[in-house]
Amino acid sequence: MTGELFGLWSDYLQGGYFDADANLKPEYVSRASVEQLVHSMRQAKLTMSQLRRFFQHCRAIEAKLRAKTSTWRAEEAVFRKLDVAAADAIGKSPPKIPRLFHDFIQLNVAAVKSEQDFLNGFLPHFEALVGFGSQHLKERDRS
Repeated sequence: MTGELFGLWSDYLQGGYFDADANLKPEYVSRASVEQLVHSMRQAKLTMSQLRRFFQHCRAIEAKLRAKTSTWRAEEAVFRKLDVAAADAIGKSPPKIPRLFHDFIQLNVAAVKSEQDFLNGFLPHFEALVGFGSQHLKERDRS
């Protein structure tokens, strides 16, 4: 399931997003770590359109939480549907997303245990993937 991802980043998400002082671990937003993941996702044929579709789902949840128009309790199930969408996309024939991106979504959804994990851990990590991805991923698969 996640062999390829752990082959790229052996201790990925072990111990969560934060260090002992509750600070985001730098590797989740650093060029050295995240760009390597982006390169592998590019080789697996992930497109910016695919990446943005999943990221926008998260941004919509973030907007509600930050505006205080909703709560984590209300939005958690909506967030967890990200894993459902990834499972559906990988299960299509042909798959709509690469296995590596599916595994990224699956592992990160499982790692989020709280609103803080979502807002201060997962989102900055996903933002880094999108940011570095904009330099490397094609807009659409033209094959």
